[in-house]
Amino acid sequence: MEVVEQFVASKTGSLEHCEDGIVVMGTVAAVIDGGTDKTGRRYDGISAGRYAMLACADAVRSLDPAADWHAAVRWLTGKLAGRLPGGLPAHERPEAAVTVYSQAHREIWQVGDVGFWFPGQSAGAPNAPKLIDRYAADIRAAILRVELDEGASQSVLARDDPGRRAISGLLNCQARFRNNPAAKELAYSAIDGCDVPPDLITVRGIPDDVTELVIASDGYPRILPTLRESESLLTELLISDPLCIGALRGTKGVAPGNVSFDDRAYLRILV
Repeated sequence: MEVVEQFVASKTGSLEHCEDGIVVMGTVAAVIDGGTDKTGRRYDGISAGRYAMLACADAVRSLDPAADWHAAVRWLTGKLAGRLPGGLPAHERPEAAVTVYSQAHREIWQVGDVGFWFPGQSAGAPNAPKLIDRYAADIRAAILRVELDEGASQSVLARDDPGRRAISGLLNCQARFRNNPAAKELAYSAIDGCDVPPDLITVRGIPDDVTELVIASDGYPRILPTLRESESLLTELLISDPLCIGALRGTKGVAPGNVSFDDRAYLRILV
């Protein structure tokens, strides 16, 4: 396994706030996306998303290279759980989406919405959000479009987003669906220190004829074969859709002073 390209950027422009990370250790590679904090609670002085990302990164670094996906998910879960205080309610638990490539098993293990692409899949594979985020993004977009139609400016809506306010309750309660099969189609997986149901984990074998693999967080709306292409498309869309209600439709836009709507991480490797 060899790294061809890797890149991490913060939505604020400062890596010390970044909640995305990349780890490459021998025969294991991972991209980690810490969940955006919604409570304001800090852990060791940092946001919940960054805290979860750093814990998962440490866990990947110490992962047994021979571990299968069952063991790997248990290991990451246990490492984060060991750093958290007891009795945390679901909505306060730090969480992270993690996608791991194991060279030993020639498999991708996906917990959450960090995406991946390799030749043979559709070009420009979308980095699809979880269903609850899609619903919330649609509501937010509808509200902001009404505001624009009634004369509000993009700059005003970027500073004071009524769509984001409208979906805040939905975003705050979505932790009820995390690692919860009873939530059915709304269920999603994440590393949060609690057990991850196997049915919510994607395990994908990499075909023998595939030599390159890209893993990228959802700060990229589409996963393209190279970093330059992915960055170029993102830049174009940020210019045309800074509120993130069109091609970049999401639960938040580009905040004033920020460089993007979300942190991002891109890893391209030879496998």
